[in-house]
Amino acid sequence: MSENTRSNLSPPRRYDDPSTKIWSLYLDQAEKNNERITESWKGDMDAILIFAGLFSASVTAFIIESYKDLVPDNSDATVILLAQIYRELTNDTTLTMIPSVSKALDANSFVPSTSSLACNILWFLSLSLSLTAALSATLVQQWSRNYLQATVGRDIPYQRARISTYLYEGLIKFHMKSIVTAIPMLLHASLLLFFAGLVLFLQPVNRGIGYLIFGLLSVTAILYVLISILPTFYFDCPYGSPLTKIWWRILCSLQLIVRETSQGGTSPVPPDCSLAKVREWEATDISYERDERDFRAICWTLEYSPDDSTLELFASIVPDVVAGLDYSAKLLCRRLLDRNDPSMRLGFRLTRLLANCNIDSSSAWTKRRCISTLSAIWSLTMMTLPMPHTPYSQPDLQPLVTRGMLRFDEHTLRTIEIIQRYIPDASPHCYATFSMWQAYAVSTAAVIARSLLNMFSDHILDLETGLLNYTRTGKLPERYQKLGLHALKNTLPQSDPRSMIDRIDKEAWDIQQRFDTEQGSMLLASAYVSLDSLSRHLQDLVLVVLIGDEEESLIYVKEILDRQNRFQVLLRQAGFLLILEFLENLLKGSSLLHEAFNTTRRLYLQLDLDSSRQPFSLRSQSRLIRYLDDALDLHNSHPKNRLPEGVVNMVLGLLRGVTDLECVSKAKGIVTTYTKVCESTPNFEAAREALASLNSMALPEHIRPKEVLDIFSEHVYSNTKLTRAASSDMSTSITSKDGDHQFGRIFEG
Repeated sequence: MSENTRSNLSPPRRYDDPSTKIWSLYLDQAEKNNERITESWKGDMDAILIFAGLFSASVTAFIIESYKDLVPDNSDATVILLAQIYRELTNDTTLTMIPSVSKALDANSFVPSTSSLACNILWFLSLSLSLTAALSATLVQQWSRNYLQATVGRDIPYQRARISTYLYEGLIKFHMKSIVTAIPMLLHASLLLFFAGLVLFLQPVNRGIGYLIFGLLSVTAILYVLISILPTFYFDCPYGSPLTKIWWRILCSLQLIVRETSQGGTSPVPPDCSLAKVREWEATDISYERDERDFRAICWTLEYSPDDSTLELFASIVPDVVAGLDYSAKLLCRRLLDRNDPSMRLGFRLTRLLANCNIDSSSAWTKRRCISTLSAIWSLTMMTLPMPHTPYSQPDLQPLVTRGMLRFDEHTLRTIEIIQRYIPDASPHCYATFSMWQAYAVSTAAVIARSLLNMFSDHILDLETGLLNYTRTGKLPERYQKLGLHALKNTLPQSDPRSMIDRIDKEAWDIQQRFDTEQGSMLLASAYVSLDSLSRHLQDLVLVVLIGDEEESLIYVKEILDRQNRFQVLLRQAGFLLILEFLENLLKGSSLLHEAFNTTRRLYLQLDLDSSRQPFSLRSQSRLIRYLDDALDLHNSHPKNRLPEGVVNMVLGLLRGVTDLECVSKAKGIVTTYTKVCESTPNFEAAREALASLNSMALPEHIRPKEVLDIFSEHVYSNTKLTRAASSDMSTSITSKDGDHQFGRIFEG
């Protein structure tokens, strides 16, 4: 048999075990745990060795002085001999109390005092325990080194893993952790014995000093017992001693330690549960206290991390937090948005972070920062969270904090507009990055704009409610009185209600003309600044009228209600234009906008499509029909970029706002053709419902759509698409108020 054949038939080597990767996973965690344990032991033992060395030297100095009281003093025998000689020479009979010389020279007859004997016993025990602790610390350090060397001394993963497991179970079996914990107890006992011996040593010398040291020892002992027991009742207490674990086991076995459960009740801690485990439960279980700690921790992080890099990292995490299922994390984000300190409020800091992106707008990290910041702003604006225990839930205070409840406002829209100017146009090498930034900008601006419209609507509804209540009851709430006096003071030159109404009519007419002609973009701040000005003037008018003469006030009530209704019509038209502009950006883009479905859903659900209200402008309805034709286009040259099914369904749902007969006729023709040639599409049912809604409208005969023969329907549909695509340019230039900025023209094929 050849050598090659023998090598092929030889059994595989042991280190070719396919389970190597499994053991590698175990080793990653086991080695980290071993290093953590040994490093902790090493640090403790180093401190014990230093303290034991210094303390042993101090005790030895005292023992050198005190052990003399345990042996006879030769100087006493000398004194007795001299006294005996003096008596013999002088025949002094008065020296009758001199001890015998033989007794003085007899060492066995010497008896030390009780205090001296007790003092030396305590000090020698103290020295012995201190040296024992030092020896034990040295041994633990050696055991730790041997343990680490044994667990990492093999190259083959499965051998190293099994050796590590074997030795770790030995640590548990022989209670090495308990031994390491007991070593500091030796030092503590040694120190206690030294203090006790010091009290006995000072008693014969000076009772006052002895009592002083005894009092100090008593206080120290009480404090030691206290810090040993406190952690068993207050789980966040940082104190502790080697006796803490003993107290813990005793109290747990007696079921004297209880903790609050997440359901609000209490339950005793199991006897086999450690203090560390209970602390983990207390720190991580859902509770109001935990949420408060989380809030303080993140506030501290943001306060002491003023640099933009930390905030950018935080912003990149926000979307996942908002999209997750952790209610506490969402509540944390909400509280950061509503923080009292404006300079530390999350909304303000994110807007400022976005504004800083124009410093170096050409770099890749700037675009990345823009994307992460805009994504965070979009997520926080979309976040819906009930706040039942805040002032927002109090109906009487709602109007006063409506704007304060906004996470982002016109200032954020203006910042997005400015940053969009500074970021350069895309080059062939960075077009993808540019389009991604624009996709985030459009979606973020859209949801912020929708939140502003909601705020204006809530404000007007509240004013209308207060006005109607005043006409019925004649009572004006105190907060309206204060606001009214403030408004009357600030608008003194224009406090005449008639002049204020004329000014409101002019502003409303200007805004209506802008909406009817579709001048400017609904994604820019200028549109909402105008609406905010009109809203404030309406509020001033209501307050000035309500605090005036009652008879004169009733004269203007009907006119004020009429202006408020007109303002609500403007808000409704603004919401319709906003979703149309967002759809336009969706249809023009080579890729979908950021969170296209969720953004469209927010704009759609918060839009009032009640046909009984004043209809939308003819221009807006025609624009919707044009976008409907694009949305139902199945012959798109970019099938991957076709609108999502949910977005198409919402476009069909917008047809409920179409009231113009010509537009209804065109919509019926488009949807009818679509239902005939696209029966297998997911949007077929939504198209049928939209068609049924359109059919419910009675159309005159001369504009009723003609039926298309089924045999030609698909060809007519396709040819219409091709002809329109070749002749129509859907890229409408949407300029800002000064005419030099195009916001909406961001996705052109």
